[in-house]
Amino acid sequence: MSHEHFYSRANGPTIHRINRVRYLDEVTPRHLAGGGDPRHVTEYLLATGWSNHSVPGYPHVLLESPDRRLHLTLEPTAPEERDTWWRIHPATGPDGDAGWSAHFGGHTPVEIIAGFTDALTTPAPPAQTQPAALWHIAESRGWAKQSVDGDQMALSPDETAILARVQTLTFAGTRDYVGTPTWRWKTEVSLPLAGGRRKWLWGATLDDTAPATALAGFITSLTSPEPLLRDEGQTTGHTFGYLHSTRSPIAPEQNHRRHLQRLEDAQRPRPPAPPSAGPASPPGPAHRPKRR
Repeated sequence: MSHEHFYSRANGPTIHRINRVRYLDEVTPRHLAGGGDPRHVTEYLLATGWSNHSVPGYPHVLLESPDRRLHLTLEPTAPEERDTWWRIHPATGPDGDAGWSAHFGGHTPVEIIAGFTDALTTPAPPAQTQPAALWHIAESRGWAKQSVDGDQMALSPDETAILARVQTLTFAGTRDYVGTPTWRWKTEVSLPLAGGRRKWLWGATLDDTAPATALAGFITSLTSPEPLLRDEGQTTGHTFGYLHSTRSPIAPEQNHRRHLQRLEDAQRPRPPAPPSAGPASPPGPAHRPKRR
């Protein structure tokens, strides 16, 4: 039996369920939009030649890059926001000798994750984007950079998301420091509650040694002022009062065709990587749309 006959989010508006969804909403800020359809990430990678090693009958996705050097794992866990659902890392292991990994929580919008994973499929010179260039991306979109207890961070314009670059130390026992300090980019998204408490929504951790173009892609997508498309039920109720929603002129059928076009574009032959020309230039400032 075809899966279209099941009442399932597998038949969601991005891919198939266009006859059951009457409209879509444009929501901002995008980091509060909810996870969305994971196939925005996984089907794009499959279209670029990644192979599927998922175990039939088990609720996960295991993808491997065409050169077998990178792995992506999507394993939904218990409904605990702080759990890691998405892991991307070299094939030697998430914390192995290859030196980097990227982790994303279950409520991370897939479009933000795709900012990282799409860049992994694009040939690029091995330029090292300096942290200053990555900070510039966030600052150009209105994220306020600041320093707290020696750590650099940027606060989103609505003050519900933080982007930070922090140093992680490894200790043996209780005192002895081992190894080289590790720098990581961390994102935390949360909402204020009474009494100064906060409601955690999702977090992400990306090693500073991850591919520079992928780090830039993640920060670019995270801080973009552009809205994301969601249908009813795709956004968490916790964001009521913080999420701005407007009926989209884009019909579900149009959104479905846009997804298919994205996959077709991913399958087109790609030019070889150009020679390295130094650090990548950050994008120019973007204008924030007025809230409606």
